[in-house]
Amino acid sequence: KNLMEIYKIIDALHLKLGCNIQEFEGGAGLPTSYSDRLAEEINLLMHGCGLFDLKACWLIALKGTDVGTFLQGMVTSDVLQLEIGQIQSSLICGNKGKILHHLEIFRNRDKEWIVICDPGEGRAVGTILDNFHVREDLDMRLLNSGEMLRIDLIGPDTEKNLEKLGYDPAKTEWKFDESPVLTVKLNLGKIPRFINLVNINVLQEFTAQILKFENSDLTGLEAFDQIRISEGIPRFGVDYDSGNFPQEAGLSDHISFEKGCYIGQEPHARMYHRGHPNWFSVWLKLPEKSDAISGNLLYHNQKEIGKITSLGSFSQNGFLRGIAMIRHESAVEKSLLALEVDLQPIIEQEALPYTII
Repeated sequence: KNLMEIYKIIDALHLKLGCNIQEFEGGAGLPTSYSDRLAEEINLLMHGCGLFDLKACWLIALKGTDVGTFLQGMVTSDVLQLEIGQIQSSLICGNKGKILHHLEIFRNRDKEWIVICDPGEGRAVGTILDNFHVREDLDMRLLNSGEMLRIDLIGPDTEKNLEKLGYDPAKTEWKFDESPVLTVKLNLGKIPRFINLVNINVLQEFTAQILKFENSDLTGLEAFDQIRISEGIPRFGVDYDSGNFPQEAGLSDHISFEKGCYIGQEPHARMYHRGHPNWFSVWLKLPEKSDAISGNLLYHNQKEIGKITSLGSFSQNGFLRGIAMIRHESAVEKSLLALEVDLQPIIEQEALPYTII
């Protein structure tokens, strides 16, 4: 089957459940939201195994003796510390230190690394890598143009389901129906998440097998967002964007202050050692009866100090969770926040799990 046929077959599974699909360049669809299934999807992600179809992510494989040092100069994380079979979230920043792209960097072999891009970001990331690659000994190829596509499995039942298909937790690369699959664990906060790069020849069967397991089903971006908000994980394009520094977005697990030079490193080091950003992403706790919505402005001492960037819809211990970008001084003081100038401040805030201090 060619790539477009594979896309159509997988998308048909989503459409059958009344899913909205966002299409990206090349025809790859991303399932965003299903009709009337959100509570069920959240339950799968927290207690079972949710299949999140991320075939819209570009997978750029870089192979050669200079790949490690090349990537080290391009991205914010310390890629040379990654062992084979390890993955790390990372960023590409501009010269002035502001974020351009969010990525995952996966070291799958001795001299091969895979840059996993967010949906819709792949062409731009590929262009940057291509422009900076001059004399280094490395080859670049697109895995998602005919080799492999990304399927994430999220939830506590995920690992045992993968093991039933032949996955060995001690190895990154394994075979499903005689075709290669690369599986790597990258938890979503405390929730187990396994990223699977599946050979396109077996993608349909791989998906079908997972969906046969008890308490396993399809989930979309809306449910994924609910989980990451409840775990305090900001998303690029929602909670922060290309106008922000990594320090503002609370991304200490994406950035190394120990490694050598990379694009944007000087402004990051200056801010880290000598100052602080003007804005800060924080984790919110709102009373469950709150009528807040994402995008609401936030106030402290009758001053506007920021806004809610993401808001969860399911209650935990009487509270809703959210993420906001607020002024640094309000974040440092841990001030209670209000939804209106003259309303009582009842919204609690705390640091995101990966805040850069």
